[in-house]
Amino acid sequence: MRVGPATVRVCGLFSRNADPPTFPTTQEEFSMHIRIFRESFTRSALSGLLLGAGAAISGCASVGPASIANGRSVYNEVINSTEDEQLLNVIVRERYDQTFGMLTVASVTASIKVSASLNGNVGIGPTENYSGNLVPLSAGVAYEESPTISYTPLSGEMFLSRMLTPITLSQAQLLLGAAEDEVTWMRQLYRRVNGMDNPTDQATPATLVRFFELQAKLRHAGVISTGRTAESTPTEPKYCVRIRGYNAEQGAEVQEVLDLLGIKSIKADGREILLPMDINNGGAENATIQIQLRSALDVIRIASRTIEVPEEDTKSGVAPAITSPYEDENRLMTIRTSRSYPRNAVVAVPFRGWWYYVDATDTRSKRAFKILRLLVGLRMQESATDRPGPVLTIPAR
Repeated sequence: MRVGPATVRVCGLFSRNADPPTFPTTQEEFSMHIRIFRESFTRSALSGLLLGAGAAISGCASVGPASIANGRSVYNEVINSTEDEQLLNVIVRERYDQTFGMLTVASVTASIKVSASLNGNVGIGPTENYSGNLVPLSAGVAYEESPTISYTPLSGEMFLSRMLTPITLSQAQLLLGAAEDEVTWMRQLYRRVNGMDNPTDQATPATLVRFFELQAKLRHAGVISTGRTAESTPTEPKYCVRIRGYNAEQGAEVQEVLDLLGIKSIKADGREILLPMDINNGGAENATIQIQLRSALDVIRIASRTIEVPEEDTKSGVAPAITSPYEDENRLMTIRTSRSYPRNAVVAVPFRGWWYYVDATDTRSKRAFKILRLLVGLRMQESATDRPGPVLTIPAR
């Protein structure tokens, strides 16, 4: 059988502009050329697929490190921001005498999927049937990341105990070491020192403020240090204060500290002084520093008193009135309010039609919020690890 004059247009793999070859019109010759074309295209396509697969495989070698480099900072930033917002929401709800709940991020798991594809088009027959409609070669690589986030709700007896139990002396020392203004945080963390009360709703008494100032000064000078005694055990920790290496001028300040503590049996005569500490037990032994520390919830309540509550909420009774607000010099921080979203805020949360936020230009408030975040984080971490609770796992889409 013979075939009339025919032109076969072969779409090259890398060019659309190749001239169409014209060849003899016998059936055998036509079949031979088709077979040659198929074999040639198969070899070319196979080579392209192998090259594409090799590129995809080599690309996979860099996907893992790249996903860490690109994703870790993003996950960390989002988790950190939401932790700040959660804490601020707790402070605001405490000011309004409303219940609150907390979640801690238990884990973040991200699965990565990479796929590659390679496609080619060929046209056979009259050129006008496919001219301009074929893609000689197309390749693609798809990258997909599917994160799964697990939360642990903090609630129940263990969480309540952690929030209401006074912090430990070790935690207090860590927080004071992290604070830029040590005296300010002594006012927040210490409830009572040797009979000197530190009321939550009133300014710190002058004698207690003087004790805090002297303690901070002498500690920075290396005269006063706090540590565990040789008899201390993990289950029954025992602490003491060591005073040594003080000169004549510092000796007068050491003596003033002893007088403020009501310790009459010891004099600052240049010798080393060891003072046992009784923590949160209310002991009454002589020559002992008796300290009662506050709980995390106590400090949250103190912070809630610094909110600039909208006047309409105080007049209507929605927000309880505060009888003796802090003076400016005793104020831990300031949480401001705005009807619209505050543009210059480090953290902000909506509540009852208002935005509550910490201003980015308020250095004192930012530092206080940072230490408060560390304090609550310590208690939350203990509560989350003491007793495993239900875990809420949410695939992120």
